[in-house]
Amino acid sequence: MTMRSVFIGFLLALLLSAGAGSAFAEERIHRFVSNVEVAESGLLTVTETIRVRAEGNQIKRGIYRDFPLRAEGPDGHTYRVGFKVLSVLQDGKEASYFQRASGDGVRVYIGEENVFLQPGGYTYTIVYETDRQIRFFDDHDEVYWNATGNEWIFPIDEVVARVILPPGTRALDWTAYTGSFGERGGDFDARIAEDGREVIFSTTRGLRPYEGLTVVVGMPKGVVAAPTEAEQLGYFLDDYRPELIGGAGVLLVLFYYLMAWLFVGRDPASGVVYPRFKAPANVSPALARYVSTRGFSDGGWVALAAASLNLAVKHRLRFDEKDGDVVLELYDALGTDTRDLPKGEAALVTYLSGRGSPLPVDKNNGGAIKAMGSKFRSAIEKESRDVFFRNNRSFLVPGAILSIVVIIGLFAFGQMPPDQMEFAFLFMVLSIFAAAFSVNIGKAVFRIPNMQLRMALIFLLFLAAMVGTGLVANNISGGVSTLPVLPVVAAALVALNVLFFFLLSAPTALGRQVLDEIEGLKLYLSVAEQERLNMAEAPDMTTVHFEELLPYAVALGVEKPWSNAFQGWLSTAAGAAAAASYHPNWYSGRTFDAHHVSHSLSNTTSAMAQSFRSSLPVPKSSSSGFSGGSSGGSSGGGGGGGGGGGW
Repeated sequence: MTMRSVFIGFLLALLLSAGAGSAFAEERIHRFVSNVEVAESGLLTVTETIRVRAEGNQIKRGIYRDFPLRAEGPDGHTYRVGFKVLSVLQDGKEASYFQRASGDGVRVYIGEENVFLQPGGYTYTIVYETDRQIRFFDDHDEVYWNATGNEWIFPIDEVVARVILPPGTRALDWTAYTGSFGERGGDFDARIAEDGREVIFSTTRGLRPYEGLTVVVGMPKGVVAAPTEAEQLGYFLDDYRPELIGGAGVLLVLFYYLMAWLFVGRDPASGVVYPRFKAPANVSPALARYVSTRGFSDGGWVALAAASLNLAVKHRLRFDEKDGDVVLELYDALGTDTRDLPKGEAALVTYLSGRGSPLPVDKNNGGAIKAMGSKFRSAIEKESRDVFFRNNRSFLVPGAILSIVVIIGLFAFGQMPPDQMEFAFLFMVLSIFAAAFSVNIGKAVFRIPNMQLRMALIFLLFLAAMVGTGLVANNISGGVSTLPVLPVVAAALVALNVLFFFLLSAPTALGRQVLDEIEGLKLYLSVAEQERLNMAEAPDMTTVHFEELLPYAVALGVEKPWSNAFQGWLSTAAGAAAAASYHPNWYSGRTFDAHHVSHSLSNTTSAMAQSFRSSLPVPKSSSSGFSGGSSGGSSGGGGGGGGGGGW
């Protein structure tokens, strides 16, 4: 091997070694220096000098620095701090930079979009101001400052942090913490300058990615002016802006609805309810059901069963039981004349006569039963709209608009953190389903006759909605220390709109009178036979009297006690003759037991509404259906913080 070959080999090895060293060079922060100057006003002027190694991996155009705009006070409540960039340098020269802010922080990008760095070392200097960073205590005040932030993706070889107090001030005490967020590492040295106003901290080991240095310096009371009462009020209004806007919005919507309720929603005072032995004038069984439940909350099937039974008692309709199913069949003798019938019953006769054949109540005829039920409900609603009660739904429109304005106001002026903004779409979608579910619950609650019990249940449901929403939102947000504002406000607004959806509905004067009469009839139908005998002026029980009121008993849900009373009368001497031969001529079937009239009739009539429901066609799948804080410091605590990376 010649000397020339050895020399060439040496050069090749040297080049390969240099290339390998370059290929495996790591992007990192060699030195991070943070100088924090404290003014007597409490304003901090921070100068950060960051020397980095760029290799074109993460650091291509420059670096970015994240700075939180929210800090946590000693009481655990978060508040907004000020932030203003004064200058940005790269290697001692003015550098291009831009900022991107969110509700929770700001990111400062240093560099230009179309200018890429050559591999090598670069020094960046960022000077900025921030306020509301001083903590005030009874015996001292302090600077509690996260010098580096704990979100840097690069290792940091060395950190130096200087806290410079106002002139003439001596630091009372100082300490620092190193490590990941929440750790209390002690890998630092600290010394105080001769004049006592400057404390210098330096790390004694390199920091890994997502580790940082947090420093604490105490100073005498009065060095930094505490906020005045006017300033504290301004801070309060700013800190609690989402809660104040949301709370004021909820109160505004509540105030509007209360005024609307006082104007149109209060029920007329009820009269004295006493047993009534006959139905209210011109009120059919189906209409009695409609008025007592303020609509067809069950789809109208109980009312339809009562109307069918009333037609049967009038000998206009027959129930023929075949193979366990009931067949509805018109009497031919009276034809299609409906002039003497209530609107709902007339609609049934018209539909059945137009069909031209009996209607078995089974799934094979589900479409026909659905159509018949629709015509039946429409006839009663058309006849009774605004006669017995008014929904006053037009008053819901301003309330809904106000609710939307409140949500928009929260977005526009609430300065909510991003984690709460993420709830917006989720809770708006969920609110649709919650409202529909609440309406169904509300319909059940508002059928409770006792007003005190009804309002107590409404309050408990409202409270449960608030607590449940808060717990769900808090869980989704990862257990933040403060309850998320947006979902709680949204839930309160939805609950108010659903609540007054029912409260604004009120009986008319005629409706109040009919409701009292219906309640009196229900009282008479539901008492035991012995109690009925003690009622003054109570009519004697007869088969005609029993059948005449049986449809009303079905409509009001008291067919069993009424049938039991009839059975009791049949067992007496007065009814013994009728008992042996009683069989309703409007019903034919094998299940009727003359010895157990009460059981047979109550089962047949109460099962009729369920038969209508179970016969309905199953919806197709393609159909729409809404298809350090408290006891000590730690790394990452205090003001400042954030982190950074390359871009």
